[in-house]
Amino acid sequence: MFKTPFSANFWRQSAKSAAELKVLIVCAMCMAFSIILGYFYIPLSENLTIRFSYLATATASLVAGPIGGVVYGFAVDILDYFMHPTGGFFFGYTLSAMAGAFFYALFLYRQRITVFRIFLCRVCVNYLVNVLMGSLWSNIIYGKGYIYYAAKSLVKNSVMLPIEVVVMTVFFSLLLPALKSSKLIPPEQNTKIKFF
Repeated sequence: MFKTPFSANFWRQSAKSAAELKVLIVCAMCMAFSIILGYFYIPLSENLTIRFSYLATATASLVAGPIGGVVYGFAVDILDYFMHPTGGFFFGYTLSAMAGAFFYALFLYRQRITVFRIFLCRVCVNYLVNVLMGSLWSNIIYGKGYIYYAAKSLVKNSVMLPIEVVVMTVFFSLLLPALKSSKLIPPEQNTKIKFF
């Protein structure tokens, strides 16, 4: 367990985890779940839906760490494009998938998981990846202007933030004991998620 991702041991352990067979198997299963979950969503309004594929990415990043998470993000985005092709392929979205997996791993891999940590993780994913990066990609592809896309994305991600935090908290409350019994996370990993 690490108190912070800013240590050499954190990155060495991440490299070691990313090469373990059981971790690779979990990542492959998470890819399959991510693609399946891509078909299911809850529509809230015309442009607002609750999707669940991020749970697979968060799980893979929790188990594999940032190095494995980045590789997972790259692979799942490419695979997802071939399984659900919509429009032309754009590598910017692959970079966003890699960045999202990286943030999940920074906050969740081999660290004490709390509601506050999940909240900080979602803040980074929602605003740095979805709003800043996603708006840039939309501007490049569609050309209506960065501010236009950033404003729309900011509203959507702000509305979704508390929902995603609650969903992730409930999901990990159910998943962590199974991961611990399978020895995919350290024995000292907490399985009950507290606020702090």
